[in-house]
Amino acid sequence: MSAVRQPETNAISAGSKRSKRPTLWQPKQPVFWLFVVLLVPSALLIVLQVVLGAQSAAAVGAAILLALVQITLFVLVVRAMPRFRRQSRSLRVAALLWGLVIAPVVAINANTGTGDLYGSLGLNSLEASLSAPVNEDLVRLLGVLLVLSLAQTKPLTVMDGAIYGFIVGAGFEIIENLLYALRGDDFAATISVGITRLSVGFGLHALWTTVAGAALAYCLMRRQQGLPGRWWVLVPAIALPMLLHAGWDAPNFSIIEAFKLVSFFVLYALSVGAFLWAVRWGRRSEFAWYTEHGGSPKTLREFTRLPRSERRHLATAAVAGASPQGTEGDVT
Repeated sequence: MSAVRQPETNAISAGSKRSKRPTLWQPKQPVFWLFVVLLVPSALLIVLQVVLGAQSAAAVGAAILLALVQITLFVLVVRAMPRFRRQSRSLRVAALLWGLVIAPVVAINANTGTGDLYGSLGLNSLEASLSAPVNEDLVRLLGVLLVLSLAQTKPLTVMDGAIYGFIVGAGFEIIENLLYALRGDDFAATISVGITRLSVGFGLHALWTTVAGAALAYCLMRRQQGLPGRWWVLVPAIALPMLLHAGWDAPNFSIIEAFKLVSFFVLYALSVGAFLWAVRWGRRSEFAWYTEHGGSPKTLREFTRLPRSERRHLATAAVAGASPQGTEGDVT
């Protein structure tokens, strides 16, 4: 590195030493104990569901194999997301456990209760599209809120919400597909169910929670700065994924099968588009912050051309040394 950039590197190194990432272990925080209290019984119930749902040892093996494939794909997506710093490993694990263990247990019970209500009103055909979007999406977002609350020992960014939201949604989708796959009678039937769920709508829960999580992090970030939270941003960020979810679960109102396939394609394309927008939002707001406090290049293109290690150093220095600024207009 040139002599011009050496002082900056030294400052970065000093900032990195001062920086300490937030962790899950925060026994003084009530949300930590809330997480523990919810995790233990939920884990027991999930294990019980897996054991009772297994039709055969072959089905269990196939379901686990499919789960490993999903995990690999989700990890690749997270690694590909253009984040400038790594989120806390323990908080990433907490986000995964919320989606994998806590959210499904809460959502299953909530869906059962609201499903009975809609059934009594004669809305059986719309039960899934009315219950799941509200119950599942909100309980996943609560998990993102819990993780972001623990992460607030350091300044938050929009990308924090996007990453944690994606991980919560990924965990939820992994266990949901696992429970569906276990219904197969043998290895072939389980693989067939798993491949169908992988190929049709892969990652939707993760995509939807990314959008809501990014907006939630934006509001919390502004509160950290002493600015108005702009909580209204949460309304469209929560409503859009819910509407997409409702459309995906809605029954086919047409006798033409192609209509359902076209609607799936449109809904999936909109979901991917919303996800990419949330990631771009997170990336741009992070960059604005790092430009002001980390001494990074003045354009996003220049920044992305730097070696990965240097980008990480710049990001760490900004996190260690300052509160996020320069994101006032990042909603649009």
